[in-house]
Amino acid sequence: MIDSDVTAPPQAGPGPRTTPRRRGRDDLRWLGAVTIVVALAAQLPVLRTRTFYFWDDSASYFLPTWHLIGERLRAGTFSLLDADMWVGGNWVAEGQLGIGNPLVLANSVLVSFLPDLAVAALVVKTEFLVILAAGVYLLAREYGAGPAASAAVAVALPFSGYTLYWDAQNWPASILGFIFLPHLWWTCRRFARGRLHPVVPLIVGYLAITSGSPYGALGVIVVLAAVAFERLVLRDWRSVVRLGIVGASIGLAGAIVFLPLLGIQPIGYRTRTGVENTGFLRPELGQLLNLSSPSYVAPVRSWGPPSTPMTYLAWFVVPLLPWFAWSSLRRARPLTGLFLFGGVYLLLALGPSNAWLFRWPARLIEYVFLPVCVLVALLLTPGLRTNHGHDAASAAKSTSPVRARAVGSAALIGLGTYLAWANAPLRPGRHIAAGIAVAVLVLLVLLAARRRPPLVVPVLMAGTVVVLALQLRWFPGNVTVTPWRFPSGVAGLRADFAGRSDGNTITVANPAALPPADRGPDGAWREILFGNMNHVAGLASVNAYSGMGNRAFAEALCMDHVGATCSGLYDRLFRPSADGAPVLADRLRLQTVVVLNGYLPGGTSVTTPPSGWQITDRTERTTTLRRVPPLPYPDGRLSWAGPTVAVRTDHASGAEEEIRYRGGGRIGLAAIAWPGWRATVDGQEVPVHVGRAGLIEVDLPQRDAEAVLRLSFRPAGLDAGLALLGVGVLLGGGYSVYWSARRRAVRGSP
Repeated sequence: MIDSDVTAPPQAGPGPRTTPRRRGRDDLRWLGAVTIVVALAAQLPVLRTRTFYFWDDSASYFLPTWHLIGERLRAGTFSLLDADMWVGGNWVAEGQLGIGNPLVLANSVLVSFLPDLAVAALVVKTEFLVILAAGVYLLAREYGAGPAASAAVAVALPFSGYTLYWDAQNWPASILGFIFLPHLWWTCRRFARGRLHPVVPLIVGYLAITSGSPYGALGVIVVLAAVAFERLVLRDWRSVVRLGIVGASIGLAGAIVFLPLLGIQPIGYRTRTGVENTGFLRPELGQLLNLSSPSYVAPVRSWGPPSTPMTYLAWFVVPLLPWFAWSSLRRARPLTGLFLFGGVYLLLALGPSNAWLFRWPARLIEYVFLPVCVLVALLLTPGLRTNHGHDAASAAKSTSPVRARAVGSAALIGLGTYLAWANAPLRPGRHIAAGIAVAVLVLLVLLAARRRPPLVVPVLMAGTVVVLALQLRWFPGNVTVTPWRFPSGVAGLRADFAGRSDGNTITVANPAALPPADRGPDGAWREILFGNMNHVAGLASVNAYSGMGNRAFAEALCMDHVGATCSGLYDRLFRPSADGAPVLADRLRLQTVVVLNGYLPGGTSVTTPPSGWQITDRTERTTTLRRVPPLPYPDGRLSWAGPTVAVRTDHASGAEEEIRYRGGGRIGLAAIAWPGWRATVDGQEVPVHVGRAGLIEVDLPQRDAEAVLRLSFRPAGLDAGLALLGVGVLLGGGYSVYWSARRRAVRGSP
């Protein structure tokens, strides 16, 4: 039987019943308004800081990688592994890229068309913020909030401190994992009430769980649990079963993302699986409570001094507490999911700093704020309690409560201002200005509520934009992380690096060794780059960004996750081994080495090139060396072969390689031995070994006639992930067909 209960919106008084058609028109109008306001407000950060959204991991990893993926998709050359990107090319196993997410692939194509990566970041991040705002609006509406009140909180959450300055500015995987959760929540809740086809939450759930963020996957679980708990409280057992089927289908689909990621975890950087608390990016309860002070910078431990209002939500939440109609929350049973979701995430946000794949609980601040926004929308729906009586008796009677509420608001604003000042007493003017701005905005809201109630929400939305402008003046960017300030024009970048290298190139440098003033588009970044910007510039760079990484490769090259290396790498590249094995530079088939001047041990620079190399360029910043004799087998990755192996040809194409040989013995390839490589000789499988520096080595069986070695790659865990995805699709598709048939049968029954 189709469930038909609804959560009715709180009413301020009797009035005409809203028809579904009128409700739909109202929602479209307010959603349009929310979209316009959020899209326009999202442009404010770049007016002050042009590269605001092209920052930290967005600049070193996501935007460059999206651009590369988009180019390959357009050219029809996309593969699951780009072996020539070394540690940064195992795209499926990285997980956080979300290769299985249609929105990621579509945005990658879009980014590849745009000539400037900073502009591309602005476009994509604006899209993310609009999707989030729409989800908050629809979730609040699903819980019974009015359209205007829902719009007010929908505009606020995308510009809360953590969401804007951390996720939107720096970490696309995190915000991508969050923006679909409110959509999943409202669609699952409406489906559980029998008012929505299951295919809708199934599609949204797939988008959420394939975002690549483990926090997004956890969010899917908590959303399903919250909705199921609501139905249990209402004794609706059948809808819990229906949710279980939908949840199982979504969970099975998530295997396509997380099984390949788990497949490389044993050889990756992130091997810690325990629970510990270092206090890193871990907020305190008191910091979360001061969520309406625009100038409050919570002293949360991070990579540097705190520089953003991380725990800020919206200027109006705390000051309007005395004016809310709290009686509108009397019907608590339909709201139990909100309290469960908020309670779970509050505990997690205050939890240990590391737990398995989950690090830095400050990432969960926005999850705590999501149900808070819905509750605020419900409290705003009946109107603020300004007690505007029309006769002298009622006006006199209302004077005392109004005065008490006004004093309460003033006290809350003053307390928030004091706490902001106490945390950063060297900025008194900023805190006073923030307190005055909030006080004026609250006064305008109360005047509108008393005289023209329809203006309350427009004032709330305008106040959000005004406060955002103030915050951007005080906090133009999150300098706690790495701004990078890379050149963002793709054509100019490629022009700067054209002809600067031949073949495989490695850079021996670290950004920390550069003067801060030189780390800019007109400085050092015209000669050296980090992360995956190297590859956008057209370099066949061994340096690359990787979140999961390869431990053996990183240790051999002393390379960190952004591609920065230690000063001793230059010596390691050319140091002979005790057993006479090829030097590391030969194993990597290096043809160009770029060394930062003054970076070698003792503050020295390259003076004399090693045998077989010559210095071809020396600038104030760098010295470039190139290999003199050409490497054999220019079309392949073979780096060395044993004395009893006679290699005839070597040809590589993407993640495949074919080597023709006679004899037998061990060979080495200049490619990382990721789990998933498969080798066959004349169709017979042979093992792929992990050699020095984590590179591929193969023992070729003895052959007197010419034999063919073929190598191919399929990510570890991908086949199991595809199988589970197929089961999930069959489960969800089959249930959707059953649901449709059941609905038609119910409609056709007497």
